[in-house]
Amino acid sequence: MAYNGLILDFGGVVTTDFYGALSAFCERQGLPPAAALHVLRDTREGREALAAVEIGHLAQADYEIILANLLGLSPEGLLGRALADLRPRPKVLDLIHDARDASIHVGILSNSWGTGTYDPYDGYGLDRLVDAFVISDQVGLRKPDPSIYKLTAAKIGIPPEDCVFVDDTKANLPAASKLGMKSVHFTDAQSGVAEIRHLLDLG
Repeated sequence: MAYNGLILDFGGVVTTDFYGALSAFCERQGLPPAAALHVLRDTREGREALAAVEIGHLAQADYEIILANLLGLSPEGLLGRALADLRPRPKVLDLIHDARDASIHVGILSNSWGTGTYDPYDGYGLDRLVDAFVISDQVGLRKPDPSIYKLTAAKIGIPPEDCVFVDDTKANLPAASKLGMKSVHFTDAQSGVAEIRHLLDLG
């Protein structure tokens, strides 16, 4: 079947490689490449702080202090420094334009870093780029809570079962699949965009 809705993760899908950016930052700081990912996923304090900032229960500046302490770094502008390598991904931007030209409704669903000095969405013109964008701390929900997938589908006006959902984090896919979305694990721009184009019948 051809799908009528496309829901994209932001960091690592609309942007260049999120995990690669974190690894490069760690190496610049003299840390092991996986140090930041380890703190985010494998320490209780890191997981709890990330969940809290993503749903708006922890201020971005306070989150940077916690993350800095766990990594042994300065908190000053930490998120901006950590993700300085992120850039728009041209293949995905072209995909979005082509999808909308084909009357496919497009949304962005992003777990955020909270609202503060660092704004990863600045300069992307999301209000013009897509039909709707849902940022976790602004709605008090985060992936993989099924409610945030339902909310995003509702905002683009397409039933979940008629949507393709794309994310570079594998753990975010099962909840979307259970709602009937066609899930795509985005690990490579060329093959990922080709798969999405096929699902959307974009040629």
